[in-house]
Order: sequence, then structure tokens, then C-alpha cells
Amino acid sequence: MPLNELKLNGTIYDETFDLIFPAAYRLHSNRHFTSVYIAQRAVQFLSEHGANTVLDIGSATGKFCLVGAVTKPAIHFTGVEYRADQVAIANACVQQFELTNVRFECANILTTSFAAFDGFYMFNPFLENKDASANMDGEKLNTDAAANHFVAHVMHELEQRPIGTPLVTYWTPIEQIPSSYELQQSNFGDTLKFWLKSC
Repeated sequence: MPLNELKLNGTIYDETFDLIFPAAYRLHSNRHFTSVYIAQRAVQFLSEHGANTVLDIGSATGKFCLVGAVTKPAIHFTGVEYRADQVAIANACVQQFELTNVRFECANILTTSFAAFDGFYMFNPFLENKDASANMDGEKLNTDAAANHFVAHVMHELEQRPIGTPLVTYWTPIEQIPSSYELQQSNFGDTLKFWLKSC
């Protein structure tokens, strides 16, 4: 099984890992799901900077959190996603593979307080609100103004975190990162960025 292979070998091809998800969702993996390698790099940075409870903002079917839960068992991962079907898939994986350090919530990010978390991950969570070609399921998208409201909430919550809080972003516009976060490193053509709150 893919997660067991990841536990044993420390690595796995995305095509193999993604078999834990239904075929209809695997079609979106390249554009919407974090690759195993990127997830491991992100989790390593979060761990090195003291994160114990990590929030994935817009977790979809949960790939980042699932990889993280296996890669760093001492860290607890929470994914927040507003689509109930994707949350159900993620939680089914948690049960199937008997993971105890990860959970997924079906919620609007506007109702999520970041106070319980000390590390954060974002893979361009509001892309579908701004780019119709990125729509995963044909659902009517929110307006651009609503997307900006989501971004403003996330930025506000991140601003409230203490100095030293680690954040990893992937394909996320720099305009969505509060100025209080200082870039530590950038990889893969500036798509993967590592941040620490500096003030």
C-alpha cells in the first residue's frame, strides 16, 4: 500500500502514492496536489523550525498532510477544506492507514482560527476562485472579491502568530504573504518558498 511503502522506503513516486485517491481526483494531481517530494521538503523545514501542529490551508484530498503524517510522526497535521467530498476521501485514508497524527475538517477558512497551530502550509489555496481553468469539479466559483476576502483573513491570522512561526508556500502569490514574514529560501524556480515570521 502506498503509505506503507512511504513509511518503509522514505520515498515513493507520485503516480503510486496517488492510487489511494479515486481515479476522478487523480486527474487533478499534477496541478492541485502537492508532490510527495515537495511535501517532504516543506515538512522538513516546518519541523526544523519547531512546528508541532501544522495547518494545511485548503487541503483538498489531503495529500500534503498524509505525506507529512508519515514523514514526521511527531507532528500533528490538520487540513481544512470546504469541499465535503474531498474531506471524506482524506478522512477515509486516515482510517484506512490508521494514522493518529492527522485530521481533516470540512470548513470555510473564514471560520478557522490559526491560534492552535504553530506551522503553516499553503499551495495556492484560492487559485480556483481566480482562474476558471483551474476548476476541479465544475462547481460555481466564488467571486474574485470573495477570494480576496479569504486571502485577507489568512493574512490577518498569519500576522497574529508569534515571531519565529514557520510558513511554507507553493505556487502562492507573494502578495498573499504578510510583510512580517521573511523569506528564508526559495526553490524550484521560486515556486516553493520557506518563510519565518520576523516581526
